[in-house]
Amino acid sequence: KNLEKMKSKQERESLKVEKHQSVRQLVDETNPGKSAEELLAMYDGKEDDLIKNLTKMKMKQEKTAELKAIKQQSVRALVDENNPGKSAEELLAMYDGKEDALIKNLEKMKSKQERESLKVEKHQSVRQLV
Repeated sequence: KNLEKMKSKQERESLKVEKHQSVRQLVDETNPGKSAEELLAMYDGKEDDLIKNLTKMKMKQEKTAELKAIKQQSVRALVDENNPGKSAEELLAMYDGKEDALIKNLEKMKSKQERESLKVEKHQSVRQLV
């Protein structure tokens, strides 16, 4: 019976070590503003909740990073089409965190340039007819 208790205690300790390692890894990946040791002290006995929260944070950060990369790709494509006078990298640096506004402005610019281009084509067609 004592051997069973000792084995059970060893298993619990081993599981706790694994959880602590998971927390340390998640803290390294998410940089939540507190150290792994601080979080482990705050969540003593509730390591599963901590791992769950850090995992959610990691997933949210990854989703945000993917969305930002997609927006940056859109900006680069619009800059290539519009040639606004600044490079995509300059504009992305200026509008960091405000990529939606930048995309909106570049799309307006594109639309205006397309209208101007159509106007010029119409004028040229009229001149050829006259």
